[in-house]
Amino acid sequence: MPRRRSDFDAFCQTAFDFLDRAGVRYLVIGGVALLAVGEPRTTADVDVLGFFPAEGGKRLIDEAIRAGFDTNPEVEAERLARTGTLRFRRPPFQLDVILASLPFEESAYERSTEHEIFGRRVSFPSPEDMILFKILAGREKDLLDAMGVARRHAAALDRKYLEQTLQPICDLAEDLTAWHRLQDLLERVRI
Repeated sequence: MPRRRSDFDAFCQTAFDFLDRAGVRYLVIGGVALLAVGEPRTTADVDVLGFFPAEGGKRLIDEAIRAGFDTNPEVEAERLARTGTLRFRRPPFQLDVILASLPFEESAYERSTEHEIFGRRVSFPSPEDMILFKILAGREKDLLDAMGVARRHAAALDRKYLEQTLQPICDLAEDLTAWHRLQDLLERVRI
């Protein structure tokens, strides 16, 4: 008997189809990415890193409205200008698009691999890049996610890549908080 699609599966398919139709190059980085890269956890949203110029945000907002997302164009334009993010809802789920802004993010896309999920082929970060995304986000659940990725891939993780990639980001921010988080994670997983 074929597996019945859940509402969340259907939402993910819709979100990925929308991004593909809109011509957005993207990398899945949130809880959904943990299905392919880390230790899965429950989530109700799709988080992606979008690679498009900020000026393309208005077009993407318009396309989201046409695609049936519950979206207020003024709120989203202001959110994009203030935070570099967009949020498109189809209650009870949402698609969060984070505008890529660091050279590291472009490198993460180049290192990404495609996996099939929810009947679609989408790009996911390498385990190292997923750890860095989570370490940089720094929320408690992100740090737990980073630990899960590290545990799953401990034998194959490239410590040198992790440190050489994170160091310039910390230097640019003049903040070593993420560096200390990474060192703690590496010590706890014994990498």
